[in-house]
Amino acid sequence: MIDVHEQPNSNIVEMTVSGSITAQEFDNALATMTDAIERHGRIRLLENVGELETPPIPWNKLWDDVKFSFEHLSDITHVAVVADQGWIGAYVNMLNPMMKAELKHFKRPELEAARSWLAQAV
Repeated sequence: MIDVHEQPNSNIVEMTVSGSITAQEFDNALATMTDAIERHGRIRLLENVGELETPPIPWNKLWDDVKFSFEHLSDITHVAVVADQGWIGAYVNMLNPMMKAELKHFKRPELEAARSWLAQAV
């Protein structure tokens, strides 16, 4: 399951992911994010990650995910990743120096701190 929505009156987009994602859900999520980028120019993203199945997205959507990421490399300024899985925190910390966006990992009980960090980001 994936749910993507914009915070009212801001350029913050929240994405909640758990279990597995269908191809249609994935396409809808990318469309919502693309619309937000077109409206705001640049967005800040909160990824709230629950327990994931393997693979979390259909294999045939992996290239779409990579392509979207590269096409919008400069369009996302900050990413707060909220997840309790240790490997996700390690992945975020590894990627942070290589990305244009500032990435920060939060544990699930820190969801409001993640929202606050994005709201205060410049």
